[in-house]
Amino acid sequence: MNYPSLVWHLKRTELFADLELNELEKVAATTPYRSYQPGEVVYRMDDPADALYFVRSGLIKISKLFPNGKEAILSVVGQHDTFGELLLQPEERRPTQAEALERTTLIVLPRNELQKLLAVKPDLAMKLIRLMAARFFEAQAWTAEVSAYSAPERVASLLYRLAREFGRSHPQGTELALKLNQEDIARMVGATRETVSHSLGKLRDEGAIVRARTPIIVNLESLKKYLDQ
Repeated sequence: MNYPSLVWHLKRTELFADLELNELEKVAATTPYRSYQPGEVVYRMDDPADALYFVRSGLIKISKLFPNGKEAILSVVGQHDTFGELLLQPEERRPTQAEALERTTLIVLPRNELQKLLAVKPDLAMKLIRLMAARFFEAQAWTAEVSAYSAPERVASLLYRLAREFGRSHPQGTELALKLNQEDIARMVGATRETVSHSLGKLRDEGAIVRARTPIIVNLESLKKYLDQ
């Protein structure tokens, strides 16, 4: 394995950004790469929470599945992001499912290796706690948004956040480098596909969306103005 490359990727994660090179090399010695094809599941709900994951390349969808077969997409995780935060207890189970949206390579840190690292690096433990707290705060904020915003506003808010995180410059605005269809968006905003279709049409009429089909092109300034009105 090319450890310098792995160290480079670890250094660019929020959790390990402050570690020294020799410390990162020790972490790299215990963290294998794993590759996934589009649609391949990294872990399922109720699987043991036995590792922390870092995205080297690609995109991961984090979702929750319900007994009636419905799926709620909670987030999309991209390069250098961390997911699979866990409470470090042997009996802990995954409350969500993680699935690759495209060809993805992950860096996998086993729970026992993470525990060893946290035991000697208490500042790292605090960073992990802050990371988990930030994810919890984001989930609370999105729950409030779902209850307070109309469907078009929820779609606009989602597209604005995704465009800022995964967008790339396009002659017509900002293109979302994500293969999300209307059904995916519906699962992320708690609406039906028909409602999302109507919302995309409304946002296009407002000039906030330039192209509603995948890959979606948005006007960030108009999206922000729509949300602030």
